[in-house]
Amino acid sequence: MDTVQLVARCQAGDELAVERLVTDYQPPLFRLALSILDDGRAGSVAASTAAEAEEVIQDVFLTALHKLDSYRGEASLSTWLYAITINLCRNRLRARRRRERLQQLFQSLQLAKAVAADAEAIVIQHEADSSLARRIQALDEKYRLPIVLRYYHDCPVEEIAHLLNVPPGTIHSRLNKARQLLRDQITAAAEGYTDIV
Repeated sequence: MDTVQLVARCQAGDELAVERLVTDYQPPLFRLALSILDDGRAGSVAASTAAEAEEVIQDVFLTALHKLDSYRGEASLSTWLYAITINLCRNRLRARRRRERLQQLFQSLQLAKAVAADAEAIVIQHEADSSLARRIQALDEKYRLPIVLRYYHDCPVEEIAHLLNVPPGTIHSRLNKARQLLRDQITAAAEGYTDIV
């Protein structure tokens, strides 16, 4: 069965054609997804990365079957499936990076708070959290909006740049500056507290 027949039969809901599509293309697509998603930190492919690649491949076939009517045959079917795989892997990597950046921000802010750690810190923890929120709200709008959009609404830098009508590099710069301002404020507050005691 050639590609045109395979696509037509898949569009018609032929289960054997869908099975053939998956059987023929799953191995190379899985290898591609695995190579994109593997960050190499563990030295070998982690089981979680393999599981994530499997999830991506399932999404690839669901997306492909749903959008088969958009396949025009201008590129080979494998190229079209590779493009879907790459896009879905990029989405996964962006989500992974957002989670990691948010964790790093919270860890650095927690480290700054730890300067003032003492027995009372446990009792006033919720006050510290609301203090951080107040500090973010007190930032100049050009720093506050990127922080709020990035860490509270999970917007990618490119989207924030588009929303605020500034280049992505400016957003990166403003995020860095906002994080530094927050760190400095928290450190200064912690040092002021220890001077009082």
